[in-house]
Amino acid sequence: MVAHRVVSLTRKVPDLDKTCRFYRQLGLEETSRGTFATVLGGEQLFLSEAERPEVVEIHVGADDARDIADISGRLESLGVAVERSAASLAAVEPVSGVRVRVSVAERLPKEPPPSAPTSADRTDLVRREPVRPLRLGHVVVGCTDVERAKDFFIEGIGMRLSDYVIGGPFMRFETDHHNIVLLPAPMTLLHHTAWKVGSVDEVGYGGTQMIEGHPERHAWGLGRHGASANYFWYLKDPAGAFAEYYYSEMDDLADGPYFWDPAPGTGDLPVAVWASPALEEQPLVPEAMRAPILATGPGDR
Repeated sequence: MVAHRVVSLTRKVPDLDKTCRFYRQLGLEETSRGTFATVLGGEQLFLSEAERPEVVEIHVGADDARDIADISGRLESLGVAVERSAASLAAVEPVSGVRVRVSVAERLPKEPPPSAPTSADRTDLVRREPVRPLRLGHVVVGCTDVERAKDFFIEGIGMRLSDYVIGGPFMRFETDHHNIVLLPAPMTLLHHTAWKVGSVDEVGYGGTQMIEGHPERHAWGLGRHGASANYFWYLKDPAGAFAEYYYSEMDDLADGPYFWDPAPGTGDLPVAVWASPALEEQPLVPEAMRAPILATGPGDR
């Protein structure tokens, strides 16, 4: 088998308390200070405090030790130094400076289908429980050379290319349209994390709750992407990146890892098929790109 999912993300943030509060309100469970869990994925976000924001590690899950050995061999053939143990490996993607760890990890259970009203009682339509993300769906990293960095993930880790959108490769493990994305940026930065919820209603309800009393959090949404067909709502987190609520029935309907292979002759697809008007002309520009002094760290190339 192959690598099959993003297990977790580790990052450093300038204001740990404020960032933790944001992700608690997003619906993640804080199991210990700076450690957050989803409903199905367990502990998937690890935060610690530092002077500047930094993407420390992306943890990827594989089925067994044979996968670890295969990935190790492919990375070494690319000239990447690999730290090995029996059930895991770690290597630094050379363009971004982000550490990628691959270990044996269980596959997640199938996500429950969206619930639907079973009677004409209108109170069934009024959500009263907070939104709880099911899992971390994808991580998007900005870096200075997406084509060079892409080789690490496709030739080394064994991901597949789904599409190019706004100049970056959208890469997947299996039936999700994308799990790791690289976008052009003048420095290494976290662009966004995406948290899958149970329905488009939860995207809308979650986004509405997040901006109530905090209008500065709103970035873009509600909308629907073109390439992946995901419904989305992007929110600004206190560390200068974005957090996305998303839902997609297309990922659930994909019948295998080849479903998202680009069709020959397919032109560029729009970032959004439809979306509510954004407050800014470029709503998804991370804080580090607006104020480059915030992002001068070891991953800069």
